[in-house]
Amino acid sequence: MRRALQLLPLFACGLTAMIAFPSAANAQSWEIRREIREANREVARERAEGAREIMRCKTRACAEREYREANREVARERREARREVSREIREAYRDRWYRGNDRWYRDGRYWGRDEYQRRYYDRRDKNGNALTGLLVGAAVVGVVAAIADDDN
Repeated sequence: MRRALQLLPLFACGLTAMIAFPSAANAQSWEIRREIREANREVARERAEGAREIMRCKTRACAEREYREANREVARERREARREVSREIREAYRDRWYRGNDRWYRDGRYWGRDEYQRRYYDRRDKNGNALTGLLVGAAVVGVVAAIADDDN
């Protein structure tokens, strides 16, 4: 019972985060999520290997050398992971309407890659929302500041 009560705030925070923030991973294909998981495992493995090597060192110079090498290896794994994930994202455009040779058959006609992407997958709210969001955010901050000053 005591352990459950200790984990309750952690669970509540996790649940709140899941509800409050939209999950990009749920919108991606399982191949992309698998590639992200593999990349995270590889980076963690390199970090653990670097930590083991540093702990084996007897001198400061050896530890510094191993630290630099571990950072290089982790950075290399991260670059490779970004490359692999971006490749999976590029290849994820082949959905169930894909017919080969960069053609899709949907809504009774064949579409080229660019026009299909624009028609069905481009976000409609890309243009012009930065200024609107900034103005709304400033208004909210102003209202909160006015309420806080009013209470004094």
